[in-house]
Amino acid sequence: MEKLVYTNDDFSENSDSWKSDKFELSKFDEVLRNGWDKAMEDGHFRYKLDIEETKIIGDKSYIAQLNIKRAQERRKPDVINSVNQPFNPASFNFTKIKESEILFDLVKKDNSSGDMTNGENGTEDSTKKVRNLVIINVSPLEYGHVLLVPNIDACNPQILTESSIRLSIEMMLLSKHRGFRLGFNSLCALASVNHQHMHAYYLDREIFVESSPVDHLCGCLYELTAMPTHGFALQLHNTGIDLLSRILFEFADYCQKNEIAHNFYMTRGPVFNEPSDSCKRTIRVYFWPRKKFIGLKDEAAFNIALVELAGHLPVKVRELFENLDEEKIESTIREAALDLPEYNNIKDNFMKICQSQSS
Repeated sequence: MEKLVYTNDDFSENSDSWKSDKFELSKFDEVLRNGWDKAMEDGHFRYKLDIEETKIIGDKSYIAQLNIKRAQERRKPDVINSVNQPFNPASFNFTKIKESEILFDLVKKDNSSGDMTNGENGTEDSTKKVRNLVIINVSPLEYGHVLLVPNIDACNPQILTESSIRLSIEMMLLSKHRGFRLGFNSLCALASVNHQHMHAYYLDREIFVESSPVDHLCGCLYELTAMPTHGFALQLHNTGIDLLSRILFEFADYCQKNEIAHNFYMTRGPVFNEPSDSCKRTIRVYFWPRKKFIGLKDEAAFNIALVELAGHLPVKVRELFENLDEEKIESTIREAALDLPEYNNIKDNFMKICQSQSS
């Protein structure tokens, strides 16, 4: 199995803005994209990626893409009834994938000592090697769609740990592509496999949340109110990997303990409240506590998971795609919004978490 070894020296917080004609790829981008292209060429996906049509809708420039094959050909999702559903080894999980679906093992090398670290339990040794695998999503929604499966052999359920969040941030930092995105769906928030994993992909278009206005709440915590479903916003700028990982984990842990479904989405964008073409760019993270969904809504144009909450809409039915407008989009997304009293209670608790972790 190929290993992609990296250090902190490989990280890049900045990226080119969408106003720039420059286009730069990192070693990580090249390895991922070349491996993904070869896997597609060799027929290891359920279908050839075929986005039949893309259109930009409304003032927020929602990106709607007609991707019929994903709805028709994807693996049937697990039956999920709880945010805290235990891992079931008898169900499909990522230890059962084919070797041909694995792109590489993501391995961190300590800058000072030269030791290989695994992102979970410290230095690797000969008795316990932790594999953080990047695998193809065999039912892709966009170019380069992969899954990051931290510590695959631990068979963790689909929950966020501090180490998995940190690994996700580091994976974002390994890419220099302005359109590289990464995120997480909890159980009952459209996760279809109960085995810890994150989605990552390239969307070579600007989306609204990259430069959307946010309101400051306290410390490094902001609120996103410009989208139909309110959520929380943090950024790597002036926060750092350690604190950002801790706060996101505490948010996720709060949601797990209180059976609250949640999604998060990472994207590059200008530093909060900078103009969209600012050269001061960073990684933005959005975190949405949301209503639990049990099963899929076949009558809807799209399901509401991490990419849809951010304004990227893979649509599964041509007729619904053709009739889509901003009002229908926002009405659908709003269905995931918590009632205001519940959301405000979470906001109060998240502010306390942020203040506690920042002190």
